[in-house]
Amino acid sequence: MQRLAVRIRSLTPHVALLALGLGGGAHDAHAQASARGVSPERFLGSWELVRWVAANQAGETTYPFGEDAEGQITYTADGRMSAHLMRPPADPADAPPQHLAYWGTYSLNASAGTVTHHVIGADRPNWIGSEQVRQFRFEGQDVLILSLGQQHLTWRRAR
Repeated sequence: MQRLAVRIRSLTPHVALLALGLGGGAHDAHAQASARGVSPERFLGSWELVRWVAANQAGETTYPFGEDAEGQITYTADGRMSAHLMRPPADPADAPPQHLAYWGTYSLNASAGTVTHHVIGADRPNWIGSEQVRQFRFEGQDVLILSLGQQHLTWRRAR
């Protein structure tokens, strides 16, 4: 507990509130996930984006960052996470790629089947301080699917 107190004192007020549990953390994530039988350890590590698909209002499949979107999401044992997604430019001489990046802490609600990303920093200012809630499910040992409404991001465990 002393180590946690030292860490909290060295944080900004916003981050300290997250560390105190108002934004979740590894201990809460483990307790909640274990209650549903989902091992929180299944999330740990880095995951590579396989596919990002969405359905528009007409029910047609779309690809928000194109069919060749790239990305990585990482979950750590101490409750931290970061996500980076991008649309690679068709030609390296083109303008910079379209990009989405954010980081913070995460918590699991196993009974609801959700993971919440408590955003501390992001390239989109309106995401800072927000909670990004995603439905989750695993397919086998190496595939994680995160969903928000009609958007589904399929991740494969990085090797």
